[in-house]
Amino acid sequence: MATNTLSFMQKYVNYITRFLFLFVIFFMAKPAANASHLVGGSMFYECLSNNFYRITLTVYRDCSAATPFDINAPISIFNAGGQLISTEMVPQTSTSNVPIIINNPCLISPPNVCIQRAEYTFTTTIAPSAGGLEVVYQRCCRNSNAINIVSPSTMGSTYKVHIPDPSLASCNNSPKFNNTPPTIMCMGYQFDYDLSANDPDGDSLLYEFADVLNGGSINNPAPSPTSPPPYSNITWNTGYSTNYQIDANPQFTIDPQTGLLSGTPTSAGFYTFGIKVKEYRNGVYLNEINRDFLLVVMSCQVNTVADFPVQTDFCTGTTVQFQNSSLNTSLSFWDFGELSINADTSLLWSPIHTFSDTGTFNIMLIANPGYFCADTIFHEYTIHEDITPFFNSPDDQCLLNNVFELSAIGSNPTDSISWVFGSSATSNTTTGDTVNVSFASLGSYPIELTIKNHGCNKNYIDTITILDNPTAIFSPQTIFCDGLNVSFNNNSNNATHYFWDFDDGSTINNLIAPTHNYADSGIYNVSLIASQQGVCYDTTLNIYNVYPALVGTFTPQATQCFPNNSFTLNALGNFNSTAIINWNYGPSGVPTTSTGAQTQVSFSDTGSHAVSLTIQNYGCSSSYHDTLFVFPLPKANFTLLAKAGCQPFSTSFEDDSFSWSPLSYHWDFGDGNTSSSSNPTHTYLNPGIFDVSLTIITNSGCIDTNTLLLNNLITVNPKPESKFIINPVETYFLNHVITAEDQSGVFFQEFHFGDGNVYTDRQVDYSYMESGHYLFEQFVINEFNCKDSSSQEIWIKPDFLFIVPNTFTPNGDGLNDYFFPVLRGLDAEGYTFSIYDRWGELLFQSRNVTSKWDGTFKGQPSPTEVYTWRIKLKTIDFKIHERTGQLNLLR
Repeated sequence: MATNTLSFMQKYVNYITRFLFLFVIFFMAKPAANASHLVGGSMFYECLSNNFYRITLTVYRDCSAATPFDINAPISIFNAGGQLISTEMVPQTSTSNVPIIINNPCLISPPNVCIQRAEYTFTTTIAPSAGGLEVVYQRCCRNSNAINIVSPSTMGSTYKVHIPDPSLASCNNSPKFNNTPPTIMCMGYQFDYDLSANDPDGDSLLYEFADVLNGGSINNPAPSPTSPPPYSNITWNTGYSTNYQIDANPQFTIDPQTGLLSGTPTSAGFYTFGIKVKEYRNGVYLNEINRDFLLVVMSCQVNTVADFPVQTDFCTGTTVQFQNSSLNTSLSFWDFGELSINADTSLLWSPIHTFSDTGTFNIMLIANPGYFCADTIFHEYTIHEDITPFFNSPDDQCLLNNVFELSAIGSNPTDSISWVFGSSATSNTTTGDTVNVSFASLGSYPIELTIKNHGCNKNYIDTITILDNPTAIFSPQTIFCDGLNVSFNNNSNNATHYFWDFDDGSTINNLIAPTHNYADSGIYNVSLIASQQGVCYDTTLNIYNVYPALVGTFTPQATQCFPNNSFTLNALGNFNSTAIINWNYGPSGVPTTSTGAQTQVSFSDTGSHAVSLTIQNYGCSSSYHDTLFVFPLPKANFTLLAKAGCQPFSTSFEDDSFSWSPLSYHWDFGDGNTSSSSNPTHTYLNPGIFDVSLTIITNSGCIDTNTLLLNNLITVNPKPESKFIINPVETYFLNHVITAEDQSGVFFQEFHFGDGNVYTDRQVDYSYMESGHYLFEQFVINEFNCKDSSSQEIWIKPDFLFIVPNTFTPNGDGLNDYFFPVLRGLDAEGYTFSIYDRWGELLFQSRNVTSKWDGTFKGQPSPTEVYTWRIKLKTIDFKIHERTGQLNLLR
């Protein structure tokens, strides 16, 4: 019977009084209207690339607070001078509950304690700034129950990070806390917690206690933008300070290198707690991140009960699965009571143990071993050898003469052994280690073996199969003319595997209906063995008389020309001298039929002629068919596009030859030139009369050559030569005369002067109406109506004309009211026209060649006196000219 090392009452006296939580009312109560729900937070950032950052804000609150997390958190960025750079409204990324961790297996996590966490993450491009940047979030208000700070319900929070001056670190990553902040500590118990952070850049980190920062207010709980730095600290209540934030003995410390928080709290209550992590690179301070959170110190319950079930199953063998049903514990120690060995213990929660022997063992379980709340329980377990009935499954047998010998495995001399075979067996049931059994019908039958001992019984079931006996059957030979390739038909019954022996030394064939290729003719004893699952066999035999396949053919024949065609044909094949050979040539054959191994035939018409050969030998027949071709003779012919023309003369020749076979071509154009194209184009360069011939050649079918010669086919008339003298080809416009004189002496000629005028005279003196460039052309035609032309470019240059009057009278009578120069032959882009008075003051200036001076200056008439003009211009030959003179203005 199971016993405890201590009595039930003693055990519960030692459990330590179960305390109710002093501060559950805080977690269950509704918050005040000022939204005093915040219990902590922190911020960190990552540099994704140059000036591009991902910033993450984490905020904690109690779950029962009526005020939810902000849907959008206002996060502001300030430069070193406190000037606002930007404010981002960052949407909430995720929310989750924070696990409650006490770090002591003897203490129970209190009920109704719930903390939620919200994260806000955004990416932004931040230009580097001298002195660095501050990223800030503020929110009011804090939980009103904190006892270590002044007026907590009116105090808010400021969470910030610093992006350092780029001269100190470019693309810096801030540290990031590795764990969520602690929530609950048990009063009077040592508390250790890892508050370390990780720096992606490998910078040195220093951990310190920190003041907590105020931010926001009751009237402005979520400032947007946030207040600029610097930020004020929240005042500690009397008895508390930065380095003594919780009542504790020993007081809490934080390892500056590892961030491990250690201490033993001594007074229950709510404590606002702050730490910071400083970041250094090569000894230079870069940044710090701050985290504050609300710690709850309370009296915790101790209620450990060790328990596991008493033994109810005695048939598990030496390997037992133990089930741990202990309460309020996370640590276990098992001793399985094997006194002869030491390796019979386990620290697993529900271990599996294999006992080294059978017997009765006192099993011990200790819950929370080594702690003050440890509890112990014992149960006796009786272990027997496991019963494992088994028999080797026999091979399947066919129905005829079947008998199975079965032997039980896994039994002991004291075991009770029984067999159940079913109604189709010679005996339905029997007993004993080894038994024989037969079955009267086909099918699969379950065999059940049962072994019983020490109150346990187990069975094993396997199946025996009775198969039908096979019958081997395949068809006798009925076809004798298929040659050496023989197909076999399988008509066997109740068979799953086949073994063919073709009596020619080849390997055994396992196909159902194989086809076998014999190497030679002969008489063969072919056998087939049919098997049922490789268990039962039956054999049958047939005699096959194999002849080679009768094959007849005759040699292929080349195509012949129709005149005098004659084909000699020889029959080929594996026939002997007794074979009967018949030929059929069709109605155009001469003769139409014949016999014998060799024959001769001609055809009375062109075209394709079907020839059939039939051979009969050793009771078999074979036919072969082929086609003989008789082609007509090829004949050359062609047409052409034109037969006469002017030098040079081009014409196209088109083949119109007749042939049933592909042709090769040889053209002779009569001027020493040839071509092998089927439809060539040829150009005659010299005048004359030319013969043309076409020769066609066939290289297949009816092989022959044929030529067509056409005499005096092409006439090429001479081309006249345009020739003239023209002078001059370059002159000035004034008083110019151009003389053109024909030098060709042909039947007809024309002069085209390029301005629309045409003359047929042999000599022409001509003057152009305007200056410019002209294309002069001569066109000539001879008595054969052949033409020629030539040309010459003529340049008639404009003359440079520059006339400036010396007097004008701008009195409005319409006569000589404007002063302007008369110009011709200049480039308008280089023109400047200026008027000056006698003191040198500029009165008028224009760059327009058509401009005129009206005798005024600034809208007022200029007085009668002498003025100076100056003109700067560029002529069309790109020369620069500058002229100056005087003019008289009279009124």
